[in-house]
Amino acid sequence: MARRVSARRVKIYSQYTYDSAADLLGVSTQTVRLWRRSGLQVLDSLKPHLILGFALNDFISKRSKRPKRRLAMDQFLCMACNAPKRAYGGIGDYQPYTAARGRLEVLCETCHGLCGKFASPALCAELAPILSITIRNRE
Repeated sequence: MARRVSARRVKIYSQYTYDSAADLLGVSTQTVRLWRRSGLQVLDSLKPHLILGFALNDFISKRSKRPKRRLAMDQFLCMACNAPKRAYGGIGDYQPYTAARGRLEVLCETCHGLCGKFASPALCAELAPILSITIRNRE
């Protein structure tokens, strides 16, 4: 699984070589070199190649922004399909973590894999007409 890299350590008025940028961000030098192919701007007219701090900061910030996935009330995120799916069979399990929040898990309508989302008891009450929800006790 890919590691998230934070742009908070990057000084925008500094210049970095591949090695210094890799050390600063905790990734390998090869990773920084591959970022160049993905759009990182590098000053390559001289050796060693330099990466300007603001360019590195912008590149990392753009890479880390992913669109949020909004689920409808009756949809759940399938772990296998990696897509919003509805419940198979109309049954689900609710595992409360606190009094106000827990995890609602169902089976995927397509692949019959595990789907879930965080939910409140109020959402479970709203889903009661379309889902048969079993509340599991905290262990």
